[in-house]
Amino acid sequence: MPYLTSAVILSTFILYLGLLGFILTWVYQDAELRGFNGWVVTIFTFLTGTIFGTLVWLLIRPKLKKQLIVLHTED
Repeated sequence: MPYLTSAVILSTFILYLGLLGFILTWVYQDAELRGFNGWVVTIFTFLTGTIFGTLVWLLIRPKLKKQLIVLHTED
């Protein structure tokens, strides 16, 4: 039975680290896409608590600028 408890705790910790990595990677890429320094936003998110920091970023992040996409067609 102690092995089962250890496996559950280890699995939960690995899942937490995976989710943490996913969230922080997304925040970094989103900040860079919107013209912010991704490292500053990621560190802010991590230090304020990942869930709270992510919610703050979602509330204060600027809107994406519209970009013109040129499609080339064959004549």
